[in-house]
Amino acid sequence: MKSMNGQTLQMRFTQLAFGLCVIAFACIILSPNLANKIMNIAGLIAFFVAVFNLKNARRNETFWLCLVLFVIGICDLIWYRLFKIDHSEAINSYRAYLEVGKICVSGAFLIYIFSLGEKFRLGNNKIHYLLVLILQIMMVAYAYYQKIHLGAARIEFSLAGGTSATGAAYTIVFLSCYMIMVLQHSTLRMKDLLILAHFFITFIIVVATETRAAIMVYPILFAGMLAIRCYRQRHIPWKGIGVLLFAVAAGAFMMKDSLIQRYHDLNSDMSAYEKNNTDTSVGARLAMWQTGLAAAKENYLWQSTDHRNAIIKDLVKKDPGLEGALPYIPGHLHNEVIEALSTKGPSGLLLYVLFVISLAWYALRKIKSFTLFAFLVAMVMFGLSGVMFYSKTTPTAWMLTLVMFIVFLTQNRHRDIVK
Repeated sequence: MKSMNGQTLQMRFTQLAFGLCVIAFACIILSPNLANKIMNIAGLIAFFVAVFNLKNARRNETFWLCLVLFVIGICDLIWYRLFKIDHSEAINSYRAYLEVGKICVSGAFLIYIFSLGEKFRLGNNKIHYLLVLILQIMMVAYAYYQKIHLGAARIEFSLAGGTSATGAAYTIVFLSCYMIMVLQHSTLRMKDLLILAHFFITFIIVVATETRAAIMVYPILFAGMLAIRCYRQRHIPWKGIGVLLFAVAAGAFMMKDSLIQRYHDLNSDMSAYEKNNTDTSVGARLAMWQTGLAAAKENYLWQSTDHRNAIIKDLVKKDPGLEGALPYIPGHLHNEVIEALSTKGPSGLLLYVLFVISLAWYALRKIKSFTLFAFLVAMVMFGLSGVMFYSKTTPTAWMLTLVMFIVFLTQNRHRDIVK
C-alpha cells in the first residue's frame, strides 16, 4: 500500500510540474521572466520525482541528453560562484550564466521525468492543440499591435530592453517548430492547409522582426521539412512549395525598403571591415570572434569574463582595428562556440558539442522526429551569430519548447506519421 501511495504521489507531482510547464509555455511571449520563474518551480518539483526514479536511469532514452544539460547547468553555476566579481562592468555576464545554469538544471530534471511516458501519463493531445491555438493568436495579436498600432520599427514582443527583436525572432522560430510538429499529428483533414497558413503568417512576423538570421533560417528549415516529407511519402507537396515561395516573396515585398537598407548596410559593413574599420554591426561581430579566439588560446580550464575582457582590451591596444568588439565584451561575443571557449575553455566547447550530439541522436534515432531535429538545427544556426546558452529569455524559450516537444513526442511515439 505504501508503494502504491508513493507511486500515486509521484504521479501527482509529475502532473503538477507538467501543468506549470504548460502555463509557463503559454505565457512565454507575454512575459518570459514569469515563464522562467514558473519553469524553475516546476524544475524543483521534478527534482524530487527524479530522485525516486534514478534506479533505472540509464534505460531512459533521454538519459544522455539530461546528463549533458545537468552538467552544463552545474558548470555554469560553479563558474558563476568562482568568478563573479561585485561591481564588475561585466556583472550582467555573470548573472546571465547564473540564470542559464538554473534553466539547464531545471530542464534536465523536467525532461527526465516527462520522458517516463509509460509511467506517468500527462494529459492528452488536446492540451497541445490548445497551446498551439493560444500561441498563434498571441503572436499575431502582439505583432499586429506593435507593428500596425504602435508603428514600431521592429517587432520585439515583451523583450524590449533585453534581447529585443532578435530574441523575439528566435522565440518565434522555436515555437513554430513545436506548432508544426503538433499540427502534423492532428487528425483534421485540413491539417496541411493549417500548417501552410501557419508558416505563411509566422514568416511574415519573423520578417517584421528584421532579424537576418531568423529570416534566412526559418524558410530553409521549412523547405527541409517539405523535402523530407516528399522523400518519405514519395509525393511532391506542390502546395507547400507554392506557399513557401509566396511567403518569401510577400515578406520581401512588405519589408523591401528595410531589407534593401539592410543589404546596403551589409555591403557597407564589409567594405569598412576591409579598411580595418570594425565599428559596424558586421565588423563588430568579426572583431568579437577574432579577439574571442585570441583570448581563449591560453584558457585551458576556465577564466572570468573580466580576465577575458582584459586580454581583449590589450589586443585592441595593439590593433585598434579591432575596437568594434569593445562595446560588446561586457556581455557575450555573439557566437556560441567562441563564447564557450573564451570563458569555459575546451570543456565548455565539449559540453556544447555533446549537447548537439545527444539531442540529434535522440531526435533521429530514438524518437525519429525530423521536426525536433529542425529545432536543433535552428539553435545551432542561431548560435553562429548569437548565443543560446546565455541569459534568461532565449534559453527559457528553447528549453520550454524542448520540454514540450519531448512530452508530446513521448506520448505519441507509436503513431505512424512523418514527424
